[in-house]
Amino acid sequence: MAQHGFVFRKGSSWFLRYRDSFLVGGQLVRKQKCVKLAEYGDRYRCPSDLDDLVAEKMKGVREAAKCPHSSDSFVDYVESTYLPFVLHTVKPSTFAGYKAHFERYIKPRTGEYALRDFTIAIVARLLRDTASMHRLNHGTVTKIRSILSGIFSYAISEGHYPARSATDNPASRARIPETASDPKRTVAATFEEVQAILRALKDMPLERAAVGIMAFTGVRPSEARGLRWEEWDRAKQHIAVKRAVWHKHVGTTKTEQSERFVAVTDELREILLDLWRAQGSPISGYVLAGRKGQPIVLDNMSKRSLRDALNRCVICNEPESAKHKGHQFQRDQSLPEWHGWYSLRRFHGTQVRQKAGNTETMSKALGNSKEVADRHDLKPTEVLPDVRKAVNEAFRGLTDVQRLCN
Repeated sequence: MAQHGFVFRKGSSWFLRYRDSFLVGGQLVRKQKCVKLAEYGDRYRCPSDLDDLVAEKMKGVREAAKCPHSSDSFVDYVESTYLPFVLHTVKPSTFAGYKAHFERYIKPRTGEYALRDFTIAIVARLLRDTASMHRLNHGTVTKIRSILSGIFSYAISEGHYPARSATDNPASRARIPETASDPKRTVAATFEEVQAILRALKDMPLERAAVGIMAFTGVRPSEARGLRWEEWDRAKQHIAVKRAVWHKHVGTTKTEQSERFVAVTDELREILLDLWRAQGSPISGYVLAGRKGQPIVLDNMSKRSLRDALNRCVICNEPESAKHKGHQFQRDQSLPEWHGWYSLRRFHGTQVRQKAGNTETMSKALGNSKEVADRHDLKPTEVLPDVRKAVNEAFRGLTDVQRLCN
């Protein structure tokens, strides 16, 4: 016989007591559970006034009983079921991001919940608490919600979470809190900055080649690490982008359209030839290779050699990391600032967009969709040529009309 639960009042609140199944030591155990239903007041004066709330709650309990994993601890379910699924379906870098966000932001706030306990309100509260404690921007909070939504979408599709349709996903309708700050504006390097950086690295062929590849081709850092000498066609003046390297993982590019050929300009050709000679004129192997022939870690390069090259003391010309005897370090402001590898990719996209006059060419150069290229990589410093042309054509003759009216 289906249980109906027991309603009772304690203080100024109404509660419902019922029995439910819980996973304890890998075994399902029936235990008593008590939940708050409502505050005592004019609307809820006696137990019969709560019949609708009790029916809704007990209906959810019965539906959850039909799902074999709904009583699992949420944390255990994610770690033992969902993350292994993600590991085999996405790229290693994507999996690492999912896992890091889960362990830092979600896991510490969900240890008390079973999978079936989640509601829109619980997810919204989790997002609100996370944004407030960690001072996260809107984009990061949105990503946390997206990860939660993915967890419940998987659980619903596998029959592990009680839901009738995708609209029952508790994360998809949770509101992003107002406490989430606006994301920092991304930076695109300027023509003058890139020029100055290449000049400052003239005696560092590997670092100069890394900057040159990013600026002249617009590839992603992982794609730059995957470039190989044997795939540089000097006659056709292009190099193939066929793979991406993340940490020690060698895999495919981010998307199918990211696998492409990128132009090798005369300037980049000279930069690459300097590195090729410095490496002993190899016929094959990674272009941006370290001493053991494996792709260098660009993040380490930017934190070490690039920082030392671009942060020098105006008094002694020594890098910031050196000892400065008799004076404090004062940065040479004539040197360009380093804004990261993606600032060079945005520089490339912006320059191509300015010269080509259309976003489609820019998106092809970057290996992105048109929408992504518009949203992330266009940092114009003046009116775009196609916009200027359209405006001029749209309003040509307007002053003549005004003159006639006068």
